[in-house]
Amino acid sequence: MTVPLPLLLLPGTVCDARLFAPMLQRLGVPIATVVEMSGEESTPDLASRILRDAPERFSLLGFSLGGIVALEMIAQAPERIARLALIDTTPRPDPASNAVVRRAAVARAREHGMDGYIAESWPRLVAPANVDNAELNKVISAMARDAGADVLASQSEVAIRRADSRRRLSEIAVPTLILAGEAEQVCPLEAHREMAVAIAGARFFTIPDAGHFAPLENPAAVARHVRHWLDWTDIHQAIPADDQGAIMSDSDTNPKAKGGSPSLRNDEHVLQVERRDYPDLAPTNRKRSQSLEGFDDIYTDIVDYIIRCTHKIWDERDIGLIYTHYTHNCVLYGTTGTIYNREDVVRDTIQRLVSFPERRGMGTQVIWNGNDQDGFYTSHLVTGSGRHTQYGHLGQPTFRPFVSRTIADCMIHRNKIYREWVVADQMAIIKQLGLDPHHFAMRTAKQKFDAGLTSLDIGENRRFLGQTPPAEKADTSLAHNDIEAQTIEMLHEVFTKRMFGRIAQDYAPNAQYHGPLMKELYGVAAIVHQHLGLIGSLPDASYEIQHVASNPCEEGGTKVAVRWIMEGHHLGYGILNELGDPTGKRVQVMGMSHYHWKDGKIVDEWNVYDELSLLVQVKLGQLAEAA
Repeated sequence: MTVPLPLLLLPGTVCDARLFAPMLQRLGVPIATVVEMSGEESTPDLASRILRDAPERFSLLGFSLGGIVALEMIAQAPERIARLALIDTTPRPDPASNAVVRRAAVARAREHGMDGYIAESWPRLVAPANVDNAELNKVISAMARDAGADVLASQSEVAIRRADSRRRLSEIAVPTLILAGEAEQVCPLEAHREMAVAIAGARFFTIPDAGHFAPLENPAAVARHVRHWLDWTDIHQAIPADDQGAIMSDSDTNPKAKGGSPSLRNDEHVLQVERRDYPDLAPTNRKRSQSLEGFDDIYTDIVDYIIRCTHKIWDERDIGLIYTHYTHNCVLYGTTGTIYNREDVVRDTIQRLVSFPERRGMGTQVIWNGNDQDGFYTSHLVTGSGRHTQYGHLGQPTFRPFVSRTIADCMIHRNKIYREWVVADQMAIIKQLGLDPHHFAMRTAKQKFDAGLTSLDIGENRRFLGQTPPAEKADTSLAHNDIEAQTIEMLHEVFTKRMFGRIAQDYAPNAQYHGPLMKELYGVAAIVHQHLGLIGSLPDASYEIQHVASNPCEEGGTKVAVRWIMEGHHLGYGILNELGDPTGKRVQVMGMSHYHWKDGKIVDEWNVYDELSLLVQVKLGQLAEAA
């Protein structure tokens, strides 16, 4: 670890070291001590006693009652605590009416035993998926039995007499991690959000497949976050400056955060694309369901905005809407070049529609985050179809049909798109129309070369800096929640460290892959081959994630959108067949991927990049070499 300080762990009511054992096995922390949480009957007294026996300086992690005591400890001795982790806990005081309830529970435990105490509250202690987990129940019940009713009584008094720590949160000035099971019922998620807002730089993650006992229900996820937290060296390194104060949860975010997870009030409901027809997504009689300050009145939520305006511009040919939906100085990044103004966006749209008068684009899914104050970020997967029936940028019409995928990522503020990334699978269209991709690649490369360009890529290869190996750990600072962090880590293992076996770990056995050239493949072996084959064509390629967003899915699970860049040289053989034998030319791949996580596995992947763009870059390199 970066800072080799002792780690003190404070368990919850009637819990002991068994609570943290699965997490600690995954961490391998050299100095970790689970503190005895009995012997006192008030929070200040218990905090003082623990501080008397604690090292001079240490990292502190508290679960439930342990988190309550941890907040008291950092109030008493802030200079001694290097970092703070709070798991499934609360800063709020105990309601006055709760004292009677707690003391009555102690009386029943004395009379009927501690097994009855656990059984009585069991449905609230764990996630619904874990209610029937006999092993989990066995561990928690055993801890309670070994603690006994006397310990329960003293710990109940500590909980009853605890202070209101909310007023002290703003004084905490150490790297702070906040975790809560996504099905938490004992300590409200809203209380965790309060802490994340009030503590400068705090990060809040919800833990999937977990309720109140997150360290036992999903120890791998908890350990991953704790490992990263232990690597922070000071509060400024905890998160980038732009993310200070961001809440990292699956469904809510601090309104101050830029590019955070969706910020939904209880009365907001944003529709999803997959199960709905266009009239449902772009209704005529639906009231606005999400705050959209500055947006046209017709839009009801951010998904409606993207689906409706895309449909109107491309399918209804209301191209002039670009003037009211893009800023004059918008930047549009494509796979063969960048557009820097609105007028060129209009011109480019017209030229593409000239060749395909029958083109239609079906919104397949929209993954988004943000809010109307800081701006929205959307990742829009479109399945386009049509026929090549008119002379245009692809030459004489072939009258053949085509189907292709495009993903467009947009940054939007007050009804206007000010930055956009578009990855369209042009090679899929070229091949379906029976055209020669080398002819079109050379034509595009010649235009670039005549304009003075010798390559389309930027910067040096970033896979190796000097002679250092690839980074051991993924940078998860872009993640807004646990599932996004897991996605980033998976991609780092596969594309940066070349550990393709990770695919078998994170993908369902029957996972489906929707890839470039309209590939539809099933199973882990086929997916491994696709990703291995991409690296095979560009064996020295670096891989960098530029943005990640996610939404809970109405079909179950979560959908995650990732925008990424690869840079490398055409040095090998793989799935980029049109590039032919290795040319050694430098290429850059801009790609976008959507993942559907369900029950801890990826069940669907949509992957879009354009092989025609790579062929253009190879041709451009050859022209430059010949010159």
